Amino acid sequence: MPGRTWKGAGPEALAKVRELLLHRGGIEDKELKNPHEAWRVRIETSVFTGYRSGTIFYTGGNIPELPFLYKSISDVLGKA
Repeated sequence: MPGRTWKGAGPEALAKVRELLLHRGGIEDKELKNPHEAWRVRIETSVFTGYRSGTIFYTGGNIPELPFLYKSISDVLGKA
């Protein structure tokens, strides 16, 4: 599945999405390479990155629960 970007997440929503990804089996990178990143969570070979600007970016991939994660992230951000 191709990558996806969500925009307009406040600090609280960024934290909720991060927790959601960790709860679903994600592993958080301890070192960030970009000062604009708030967090980076990997699930298998896919990477979700939350930016301090309120953008969440997903690199794309083929993890089985991707439709669920897309819906859950959109629900947290209040966007369909």
